[in-house]
Amino acid sequence: MGKAADTIDQRRFTVDEYHRMAETGIFKPEERVELIRGVVRRMSAKNYAHVVVATSLYQLLVRALAGRASVYKEDPLKLVRLDSEPEPDIVATSSPDIKHYGSESSRPLLVVEVAESSLRYDLNAKAPLYAEAGVPEYWVVNLVDRELVVFRTPENGAYRDRTTHGVNDHVTPHAWPDVAIEVAGLFPTAEES
Repeated sequence: MGKAADTIDQRRFTVDEYHRMAETGIFKPEERVELIRGVVRRMSAKNYAHVVVATSLYQLLVRALAGRASVYKEDPLKLVRLDSEPEPDIVATSSPDIKHYGSESSRPLLVVEVAESSLRYDLNAKAPLYAEAGVPEYWVVNLVDRELVVFRTPENGAYRDRTTHGVNDHVTPHAWPDVAIEVAGLFPTAEES
């Protein structure tokens, strides 16, 4: 009897191939998928808390960064070199001109994922992806433990700094030090959940 293979080869896709699959209707219009390191992954369903947190943080950043940056909600972030096109909950970029999205003049400076069922994946798979892409700051809003995990200083495919902030803390995005965000304000109250 032969020895079983330790790994199975997978067919990975490029960002261009992923786009062609979408254009030809391989994915249903309502299907929520993203490309991560060449693999098409289904995205987690969003619940009430996810929608409230992502929308309120998006609105807060849009107001606070008006005229200084562009803020996007659930839009594709092309990481061609990494065969990836995640759709983070929020991306804040270096250019206030939305027409520059995806270009060198509009680099992502802050990426945010809101996580409950995807928490482990967002912390352990997406953090290295964003670090390798050179995103200077990555936040995971942890709905399970009602805390904010902040990753900073990408270096050699990983973030050198990781801090966790509870509901009594305020966090300031590194790129915009005048914007203080109250962690408690990110989460819906018990009555709203």
